[in-house]
Amino acid sequence: MKMRNWIIGSVIAGGVGLCVAGGVAYSYTSKLNQQLDTYVLPHTSFEGISLDGKTKKEVEEIVQQKVDQLNQQTISYTLNGVTETYTWKDLGVQYKGTDVAKQVFEEQQGNLKERYNFRKKAENNELNRSYKLEAKLDSQKYEAFIKDKYNNLLSKPKNASIAINGTAITITESKDGSQVDKNQLKALTEQSIATANTQIQVPIMAVRPERTTEDVKNMGITEVIAEYRTPMNGRNASQTFNVQRAASTLTGAFVAPDEVFSFNGRVGITDAKNGYQSAAVFINGKIEQSAGGGVCQVSSTLYGAVLRADLAVVERSNHSLPVGYIPLGQDAAVADYGPDLKFKNNTGKHIYIQSFVENNQAVARIFGTSTGKNVQVSSKVISDTDKAVVVDTYKTVTLNGKVLQSGRISKSTYKKPEKAGA
Repeated sequence: MKMRNWIIGSVIAGGVGLCVAGGVAYSYTSKLNQQLDTYVLPHTSFEGISLDGKTKKEVEEIVQQKVDQLNQQTISYTLNGVTETYTWKDLGVQYKGTDVAKQVFEEQQGNLKERYNFRKKAENNELNRSYKLEAKLDSQKYEAFIKDKYNNLLSKPKNASIAINGTAITITESKDGSQVDKNQLKALTEQSIATANTQIQVPIMAVRPERTTEDVKNMGITEVIAEYRTPMNGRNASQTFNVQRAASTLTGAFVAPDEVFSFNGRVGITDAKNGYQSAAVFINGKIEQSAGGGVCQVSSTLYGAVLRADLAVVERSNHSLPVGYIPLGQDAAVADYGPDLKFKNNTGKHIYIQSFVENNQAVARIFGTSTGKNVQVSSKVISDTDKAVVVDTYKTVTLNGKVLQSGRISKSTYKKPEKAGA
């Protein structure tokens, strides 16, 4: 009986002991979990600020205070002695690592053994945690901020130009303009944010003109490559006026390599509305009065220069009646809506056309790059009847004495005039 009571007492005592031990273990675990779920363990810092014993909310407040502080940091941009200052917030700075509170408490999670060891290391200074923000420029926000700033040219670029006075060619050199280099400015801003630099000298880059000195020189307009003159003897005042007006409109034309030049396209409509006077013209083989009489002398003179520059003639028509200012077969009739004089620049370089009246002569000059060619133009009457004259025109091109081309280039038929016309 005594043995039985002793056994029962031992069992009861053991059970009570286990309950007490279990209760102690539970209490310890509960306190450990509460501590690691609620407070930051020792030796934990953020941007040099101790977070030891802080709650999650307190950590979040500390982080936000730091963000607010950084947002008020400034960068000053100086351009030509003028300084503009902007905050990091203005510039669109964003921060990586603001979720410190979440990260800290996630690291303090785990099973009982893991949490115990984690706390033990922290308390024994065997575990140090340090967190920092990483400031970076948000490209989208920065571009929106800078979009309307620093866009104006600081100085305008100046195109190179070419001026021709007589036969003298003068090139006025180009000059670069300047403007803010916004790509480099962004790079400097990113660098300043990374290094906490507060001053930026705004970078400037050159702005090239549309036409540089090199461009003009490469055009190849270096000398007169062909010139042709026709006499203006017998021209009345209206015809002379029209010749001068058309010549002044024609002069100054640049023709690019392989470009087809149109006389009508350059000179335009030659009617009274455009300032041309009434003078004698050929219409269907008859002499009549109409605005623009005399303009054909300008086109014919140009045609003479075109032939001697060995340019490729695309379109040319002779007059219905002979003209007295140029050999038969070498004229080029034009009218507002056709015919036209067209040619292609086949020199490989730009050419420049100059047209004017000088010493009672209509003059056409073509400037470009000399090819060394020599061109001879001649005409021959092959038929002369009471009703018409037929003329063949020939051109011979030589280079260093060698014939490159020789043959007929056109056939012209003229009605016989009752009276010489213009």
